[in-house]
Amino acid sequence: MVVAVRSALRSPSSGTALGALLGVSMGMANALGYVVVMLLSRPLGPGEFGGYTALSTYGVLLAIPAGVFQVVVARRLSGQDPQEPTSAVRPAVAVGGSCFAVTALISPALAHWFQLPSFWAAVLLGGMLVPMMLTGCFQGVLLGRGRLRALGLLYLANAVTRVLAAAVCAFAGADVTGVFAAMLLAGAATAMFGAWLCRADLRLLPRSARVARELVRSNSTLAAYVALTNVDMLLARHFLTAHESGGYALASTFARAICWGTQFVALIIVPRMQGARPTRTLLRASGVVAAIGVVGFGVVALSPRTWITVAGGSDYGEFGHLALFCVVLGIAWALAQVWLFSEMGSNTGLLGTLTWVVIGIEVVAITAFWHDSPTQIVWVCLVGALVVAGAGLVRVVLRHQAAIPAEDSVIVAADGPRP
Repeated sequence: MVVAVRSALRSPSSGTALGALLGVSMGMANALGYVVVMLLSRPLGPGEFGGYTALSTYGVLLAIPAGVFQVVVARRLSGQDPQEPTSAVRPAVAVGGSCFAVTALISPALAHWFQLPSFWAAVLLGGMLVPMMLTGCFQGVLLGRGRLRALGLLYLANAVTRVLAAAVCAFAGADVTGVFAAMLLAGAATAMFGAWLCRADLRLLPRSARVARELVRSNSTLAAYVALTNVDMLLARHFLTAHESGGYALASTFARAICWGTQFVALIIVPRMQGARPTRTLLRASGVVAAIGVVGFGVVALSPRTWITVAGGSDYGEFGHLALFCVVLGIAWALAQVWLFSEMGSNTGLLGTLTWVVIGIEVVAITAFWHDSPTQIVWVCLVGALVVAGAGLVRVVLRHQAAIPAEDSVIVAADGPRP
């Protein structure tokens, strides 16, 4: 495995091709995520769709450890971490079960807070967390082994099962509760496919290991990023009208699309952050993210109203200008994502701490002052994201202000041979 990764570093063309392949796979998965939005936003309508998105956002926050399991497992299997390799399956089940229990316990309160038709929607959302944690472990195994093709397939499988679930719900006219029931089945199917892809490693790797300290540190950093990119939706649902929050939910999907579409860049630098001289890799990764974001902005700017109408229907047409603004927010979030994921790869936490401070300031600013319109909320979040991204850039430049190495650096690892 280590030989495969080192081979990638010696073969830029091969590594770049596989990185591009992963990017295409994740891009397709993100496009299918838009299909889910299109399938659900129309039959649910702005009011119910806002509730669905708010509860989903809560689920994203609770699913933070899934991303951390991916990073921790990948770092241990990549040869960059001296700790014992592990699949971390048992800790994942324990964490997922605990999150499910907490969610089930507070489900009546969640139903009231998010204006849901039944507390069962929250219970079903909690049930999704166990397969999500396991899928995170499987993604970490594939990333750490350098199996980028298989990792891309797993991302696609997750997206395809969600599209099928959304299509069934749209055809049957299901409410929010029915949607989450279908998504639970989709998540279970994805986890089973991930287990099949990793079946050889799961037989060989220890299922448990001492990961608590790493999980706490990386959870804090990833939680900071996820909160940075999702707290706006929770506040919007609380302060705006049901119609406005539904429009905001759809428009903010354009921001999250930029993050989703560039996440492959952040992911594939994780195993390399403990190597020598990562500065050039990080700067090039940020350049790739910014370029993708600019292209996305140009496409949406052609006709923002048309794009949001295609995504959600004529009821959302008035939020076209907000969608374009959200693309700018998404670029800032995506840049912050690169720096925060690189920090998790190097097993440090300073930038994550700063992000939590920024989030606290955002919450206070929106709660106390700027919550009268969707635009105000986006402005506050944009400033916060730029502070985090700027701090990450300045920190790395200051720490590595010596000459940038002349040799080319790649931001990908090759797909190692499958035993």
